[in-house]
Amino acid sequence: MKIPEVGEKIYIPSSLYMDHGEDDVHGGMATIAKVELNLDCPQETNRIYVYVEEVPGVVYNYAVLIEEQEKLKERYGGQAAYPDPDYD
Repeated sequence: MKIPEVGEKIYIPSSLYMDHGEDDVHGGMATIAKVELNLDCPQETNRIYVYVEEVPGVVYNYAVLIEEQEKLKERYGGQAAYPDPDYD
């Protein structure tokens, strides 16, 4: 699997939480801000993790995102990802 580069665009999914809505995320197109490799992981497909500019502090498994790109592109089109906190 090709290691992504900072600045590349990738789709991320929405994330909604019942018990901590302040971390909700509306999915869409995002820009990779940081790439981390976990070489201790026994499965090669789970070694690459990415952070995106649009949702600081959240880490994504790159292999999972790559598998979902077509579906996410269909769902979000050109829409940008963004934090969507629910404080209620």
